Amino acid sequence: MTNRAASVLRLTGLAVATLLAAGCGVFSPIQTDYPYIPADGVSLSVPGLDLRNLAVISDGAGSEGVLIGQAVNPGAEAVEVLFGVPGADGSLESAGGRTAVPAYSGAALSDATTAVGLGSVAAAPGEMTQLIVTTEEAGQNVVLVPVLPRDSYYSDLATPVPSATPTEG
Repeated sequence: MTNRAASVLRLTGLAVATLLAAGCGVFSPIQTDYPYIPADGVSLSVPGLDLRNLAVISDGAGSEGVLIGQAVNPGAEAVEVLFGVPGADGSLESAGGRTAVPAYSGAALSDATTAVGLGSVAAAPGEMTQLIVTTEEAGQNVVLVPVLPRDSYYSDLATPVPSATPTEG
């Protein structure tokens, strides 16, 4: 084989190797091109309110749940939000915690000092449950959220104080 033939063969091999290496990048999607939620919970955007990292913390099926996440209000007026989970019979009655999110701000739903209670949660930790989110502007919205155990960095969440109901007397 002559020097010229050997050089052509080397260049052809190099060109093929370069094309093969470039082809691997073409067929491998770039992971940052796909949106995902880098958190324990899920997000929900409704008119007038963005909810981020929503999850329910519970000790077990039938135990009281605490809602975690953040509510962001981009509007000029405060937003009153009502949260609830399906009842034991599966009905989507929105009864549970309530919070107000001030205008142009964000607020943690639950932390070590305050908690948004949801009442009894039928799902056990590791399962998903429906969360009913109700605002005046957006109406009633349902989102599927994870139920997480009260351990690790969720162990210091405040326990909701049941609201006192007036008695007739």
